[in-house]
Amino acid sequence: MRQHLMGNINTIARCAALYRDKYLEKAEITGWQAPYLPQICASPGITQDQLAARLHVNRSNVTRQLAMLEEKGFVRRRRSDSDRRAVEVYPTQRAQEALPLVKQAFARWREQLFSDLAPQERELLEDLLERLARRAEEIG
Repeated sequence: MRQHLMGNINTIARCAALYRDKYLEKAEITGWQAPYLPQICASPGITQDQLAARLHVNRSNVTRQLAMLEEKGFVRRRRSDSDRRAVEVYPTQRAQEALPLVKQAFARWREQLFSDLAPQERELLEDLLERLARRAEEIG
């Protein structure tokens, strides 16, 4: 029986998180926390709400993951001076040092996942997925 689109996408996403769990275990970063670090390092002072929007996750999940990252010394959070309701997130030195490893985990996963695809298949798949992602953002 053929699995539906969302089932396949969820399988890939969950397997990717499990892969990152193993790859980043020594760095004390989970597979679900890994996507936060590139965003935070690229945009120091990003708000929790902005992270939720960029990562397409619930704000309560962002709060939970950031609390764990803060406890481990990867980020620091503080109330915004300009909007007391907003919480800004800043990378620590530990986050900056871990960033290359996180990027490497994403790159290695991608290499392994795409290893059986021809270059034109990869390009077509990525183009189609980008179109679907943009459409999903419009709908959602």
